[in-house]
Amino acid sequence: MFLRRCGFAAFWLVLALFALNHPANAAHAVQAIFSGLALLADALSRFVTAF
Repeated sequence: MFLRRCGFAAFWLVLALFALNHPANAAHAVQAIFSGLALLADALSRFVTAF
């Protein structure tokens, strides 16, 4: 349990430091992630309505 909490904290710390040090790259990464999720949601909705 302790290692999971340390890993979780380390993940958010590294993510925050990346966003602070490279804001343009972080913005592009977030935009790409949300675009991919939007495309996935659109494809899933089309698949569900087809059947």
